[in-house]
Amino acid sequence: MSDFVYSSKRLPIGKMTFEIQAIYEEDLPKVEEFHGNWGSLGVSRNLYNGFQPYEDDAYICIVIGSPVLFFRDNLFLVCGPDSEGTIAIFQRWLNDEISWDEDLSGPFTVLIVEKKSAVIHCITDLMSFIPVFAYQHSADVMISTHVDVLGRVSEQQYNIDIVSQVDFILHGVVTYPYTVYQRIFQLQPASVHSAKANSKKIESEFYWIPKESMNYARINDAANDIRIALESYVSRVTEGMTVIAQFISGGEDSRALSGLLPKKLKREAFIFLDDMNREGKRAKKAADAYGAHFNLATRSKFFYLEILPSSTKLTGSGAEYIHAHTLKFYKSCGLTEYPAVFGGLYSDDILKGECIEKMMEKTRLPFIPQIKSRFPSRSNKIRCSLMKEEVLNELSRRREAHLDLVKSFRENTAEEWFELWPSSMNWVLPSLHVNRRLFRSYEPFMANDIVKISASVPQNWRLNRRLFLKTTKPYLEQAKWLFHSDGRLPYFPWYINCIIQSGVWTYQQVSTRSGLVKGFQGPWGEWSAIIKSQEYKDHILKYAKGITVMSGAFTEENTEKIFKSRELTRMQRINLLQTLYGNVKNINLKKEVIEERKTNIDAFLLETQIRCRD
Repeated sequence: MSDFVYSSKRLPIGKMTFEIQAIYEEDLPKVEEFHGNWGSLGVSRNLYNGFQPYEDDAYICIVIGSPVLFFRDNLFLVCGPDSEGTIAIFQRWLNDEISWDEDLSGPFTVLIVEKKSAVIHCITDLMSFIPVFAYQHSADVMISTHVDVLGRVSEQQYNIDIVSQVDFILHGVVTYPYTVYQRIFQLQPASVHSAKANSKKIESEFYWIPKESMNYARINDAANDIRIALESYVSRVTEGMTVIAQFISGGEDSRALSGLLPKKLKREAFIFLDDMNREGKRAKKAADAYGAHFNLATRSKFFYLEILPSSTKLTGSGAEYIHAHTLKFYKSCGLTEYPAVFGGLYSDDILKGECIEKMMEKTRLPFIPQIKSRFPSRSNKIRCSLMKEEVLNELSRRREAHLDLVKSFRENTAEEWFELWPSSMNWVLPSLHVNRRLFRSYEPFMANDIVKISASVPQNWRLNRRLFLKTTKPYLEQAKWLFHSDGRLPYFPWYINCIIQSGVWTYQQVSTRSGLVKGFQGPWGEWSAIIKSQEYKDHILKYAKGITVMSGAFTEENTEKIFKSRELTRMQRINLLQTLYGNVKNINLKKEVIEERKTNIDAFLLETQIRCRD
């Protein structure tokens, strides 16, 4: 859950609490505020035990997320003092012993305030799995882990960057370091960022860069090291635990995760579907094979329309809301009760080369071998007649600049790492942003050592699942003969599955199209049906006036015509709908009378106890 917002100038008591809680529709988190001559800091309560804020006469230290500590045990995750993990990190930093890329693993942000000198230090994780955003104007510096909270606190919520909004619509991300706000930018990954009192800028220094260095001659050696790293990460998290939760599916990532998790623990496996379909049946067989208790939670057909407002607020502008799969289930499924909930996120990207552009990317049948494209498109000029040319030219310039930046340390694999570094360039990451704010989420494939090894092996090892399979084969053995939902047998290599999958996949397609198999068989909602529904059309009409905020970007003013255009893909239309919702929300907020908003805040303060430290 935890987020923070820091300001070098002192803010009114309660303002940070009000804005942080505004990203939630229910279960508003407790927010702790700190104020002094050095400025103001607000942080919502961390769901992970042991990582509450620490303060003494000279310092404040906060930790966002739950980094796995590799310089000591992590038993405090189960029980112990509320700030034990935070204090351990702070003391190691204070003694100048900290190594950020080795001592802490996984998603995190650390903020340290030196109260007497009014100096702050913000440390981002290896890939900015938890992105941090900054606003700088004159001598004012503000930073936050939520871009919209920062937008409102810095009063930039109406200074929208329409180029970034177009970027999000077309690509599902906003090109680093930009955001949807003109004066707010993302801080770089794997860095220590420092700002002094009355400083006009934030000074940043990398502690790690994913340089293109080949450290392995044999794929088996890399796979062995990855396996050791995965098991070390999981064992450190689960030490002292008796029960954990995990996500299960009809795919191979959750099976690898199931084989990785300690068998001595009671394991509850969860899946969210419209109803029990092929995906669910195979997930149930996988859970049974690994001795986990299977739990199915069903959602309505229009779940992904229903969560549009709440998910957009939680993920923040510029991040795809549809990845909030757990939003309505985290309480009903009791995910908040588990000391750890494990997922298999980022396995595709870090071990299987998901971000490598392949030949015939859009038309290749799933059983055709992967071959790296000789004509990468990241820096291609963007064309879309719906948008004005000057906007697209600026967007093309930004993307080319980011590609050039990545090329400075990964010349031969820049096209792949364009979507990996920082992680905000990867459209699947909003799943992490939602989960970490709702329950104690852990993603083993985001462990530091996994990222480092992936960055130091030949790129072609990640094609056709080669590195993934070498790594996870021992974990897949228990479900050796269980088909993947796409028709593969994950235990076997690509050249065997080319034959197997071609037959099974073809049968599945024929069965579905002929009507022998009825109903939606996938995991994430039947968008082909949703976009044909009246509910979808009603949402377009409801948020249509949001186009006025970005009218300077479009050549077409009629919102319905834009949605009907064949130039936009299904996902781009969904991103447009999300953008329009955010713009309408801002329009409505702007119309509010200032005194009415002040009255709301005053009423809120009467009902909320705020800790204020001078």
